[in-house]
Amino acid sequence: MELIQDTARMRMGGRDVASIDDLVAVLQHHLDRFDRQGDHRAAFLRVYRRMTEEVRELLRRPFFLDPPWVERVAIRFGWYYFDALDRFERGNQPPPAWEYAFTVAKEKRAFLLQDILLGMNAHINNDLPLVVAEILRAEGDERAVFRTVRRRFDHDQINRVLHDVIPAVESEIADHYGRLIRPLGRLLGDLDRQLTTYGLKTWRDRVWRNARCLLAAETDREWALVVRFIQQDALDLAREIDRFPPLRLLRPLARRMRRWRLC
Repeated sequence: MELIQDTARMRMGGRDVASIDDLVAVLQHHLDRFDRQGDHRAAFLRVYRRMTEEVRELLRRPFFLDPPWVERVAIRFGWYYFDALDRFERGNQPPPAWEYAFTVAKEKRAFLLQDILLGMNAHINNDLPLVVAEILRAEGDERAVFRTVRRRFDHDQINRVLHDVIPAVESEIADHYGRLIRPLGRLLGDLDRQLTTYGLKTWRDRVWRNARCLLAAETDREWALVVRFIQQDALDLAREIDRFPPLRLLRPLARRMRRWRLC
């Protein structure tokens, strides 16, 4: 069971990140790179950067019980994204859900909302349980009942942050990528609910459950078994997103509609 040694400073995206300000900066740097290259991986990264900015703002207000803990989680969470990205770009194998998301985006064969959902799925369902378990164990919180309750409260507060920021994210995506994003979201209500419901409440509840399963592992073999379960679960969800029935028949039009800034 590999545990982090230092949650205060991490190297990601070619830069040292010691604060959520640093994280936002490195996210913006790579978003600019993707935009210049016309890389469809920008869609998820734009959402991730916007949501991280919202968390940063709330760290400065009376919103979380333990803002420094939330910031440490955010930084480690960012490290997992950039680790997967670096592995993919170097030709090494990232976690399966990330490989699926990055490949679909690089091939430019999906709709915008699918690229966003694939990234959210990989980051939340694959990465976040590991982040939560690592930090709880590294800081000795997993055996302290009331500290664990405090951590769960702040974890759930993020659900509120993400839910509240969805309208702003939708507006930014529509302004940047296409005129039909809003009507398409209304038309494809099930897909929109996956973004706002599964990605926020159901997925993040699953994160806490899976983090607890990791903490219950008593040996490296058991830890690896739970990790494989988490990775397979995230991969299965990625396939469901990619094969979303209402969009399957329109798949041949995806490239053209993105090029015309429609969706």
